[in-house]
Amino acid sequence: MNAAAQDSASLRTPDTVDRYVDPLPLPSKLTPSGTGKDGSLYHVRMMEFKRKMHSQLPPTRLWGFEGQYPGPSFEAFRGKPIEVRWENNLPVQHIFGVDMHIHGAMAPTPAVRTVPHLHGARTSSESDGLPEKWFTPGKTVNYHYPNTQAAATLWYHDHAVGITRLNVYAGLSGFYFLRDEEEQAMGLPSGEYEIPLLLQDRSLDEQGQLIYTPTHEDGVKLPPGTWGPEYFGELPVVNGTLYPYLEVEPRPYRLRVLNGSNSRFLNVFLNTAKHPTDIPNLVNFHQIGTDGGFLPKPVQLNKLLMGPAERADLIVDFTGLEGKTITLSNNGSAPYPGWDMMMMIHPPLYEWMQFRVTRPKAANAKAFSMPAGTAFEPLKETAAVKTRDFTLSEKLDAQGHSLGVRINEKGYDDPVTEIVKLGTTEKWRFINTTDDAHPMHLHLVQFQVLQRQGYNLPAFETTGQLQFVGNPRPPAPNEAGWKDTAIVNPRDVLTILARFEGFTGRYVFHCHMLEHEDNDMMRPYEVIA
Repeated sequence: MNAAAQDSASLRTPDTVDRYVDPLPLPSKLTPSGTGKDGSLYHVRMMEFKRKMHSQLPPTRLWGFEGQYPGPSFEAFRGKPIEVRWENNLPVQHIFGVDMHIHGAMAPTPAVRTVPHLHGARTSSESDGLPEKWFTPGKTVNYHYPNTQAAATLWYHDHAVGITRLNVYAGLSGFYFLRDEEEQAMGLPSGEYEIPLLLQDRSLDEQGQLIYTPTHEDGVKLPPGTWGPEYFGELPVVNGTLYPYLEVEPRPYRLRVLNGSNSRFLNVFLNTAKHPTDIPNLVNFHQIGTDGGFLPKPVQLNKLLMGPAERADLIVDFTGLEGKTITLSNNGSAPYPGWDMMMMIHPPLYEWMQFRVTRPKAANAKAFSMPAGTAFEPLKETAAVKTRDFTLSEKLDAQGHSLGVRINEKGYDDPVTEIVKLGTTEKWRFINTTDDAHPMHLHLVQFQVLQRQGYNLPAFETTGQLQFVGNPRPPAPNEAGWKDTAIVNPRDVLTILARFEGFTGRYVFHCHMLEHEDNDMMRPYEVIA
């Protein structure tokens, strides 16, 4: 049998592949191609390519930055601006069917268009990646990133209006690590001991090709090319690979974790039990940072809830676990919480990857001690010059199926109603009237969670008056830092404090369930001098 025949004979279907036979791939790092107007110049192309997502599957057709999925990582330093030339080299035919009935995607809008957004970054409006600033194949844009904020785990992804869910699902996302002197002085695990983990769920057909099958909240699948309010994949993907493993040393590691899923919430933990149905044996870890940088002090956890787009900077110490296998696991339901909180509509994805403590500890391994804490400035509620309320709602048809989601009953194309002044602090309250949890994201700013609190939904729907129920709940310790995305639970009010600084201009805020922001849970706001 020749090599091609042997390779063909070894191929499986996505449902029958062996788990934990492929090593975890690590994204490459971008290098500058020259010097721009105010710093290093990077040239990043968006292109179609094929790559195996598992060694036992055929190559999958993907879209990615620089022909990679995930895209290569940026390494930037605070105070050193960079310029990025984004080039759209994609084909003119989309991988997936485009629903041309939703805002921003209607004819004669071309099916293939992109606009990169650096999620979590403080940039000018012109370089923010606003959804309507898309460009088509053969076109380029130059964006400037000043890198004036603290060290953090940022990420970049496509943000084209009406098709963000499709473009990100096709592979258009990657890490952007912003570093600074404070981070360097902390002595954190680095180099091969700092591991980026992009967690996403995907579905593949029997030929190993991506399929995108959105559903209604009750799990009813929709025909191809039709918008649906949520998407849940059948397979766990870490750094673009199904069920990978990583061999580690018995020492501390730094894990930079991103939930890059379209709709799936994750409740992750590290488990030494052999099977997901066994009694869990959890490994504790520390969270040292969140979306916008380091927490005031590390927080010990054994489970971590992450909505779509949230990031977590973790320290996991494998010391004393020599010879053991630790599985990165998840017991977050799908939806979370959703249509029927007593029943998971979609199959859970219990296992994602393995850490095998099989490598000998390097002789030159540096000693590590958990940082005691970092300088942190809490925003004061008394400094807020204005309180704004945003009601999250959903339009349903006679069968109870979603027709779209809204903020204050407005869509993205409705006129700007929120105008904030540069340098001021505001209090924003998100009032969730739906059955879904929503990860709400603000562009331009990092904010702080003030509290969550229940409210009387029937009274609110009848009178429009907000009657709180129960006591306000402060943020969990691992959420008490700088955030750009935070979860609003059903029948809850999320209150945040945000200081609008850096730039004037137009920005957006939206739910980061990609299906929701595409139709139509996204609104513009404007910062004025």
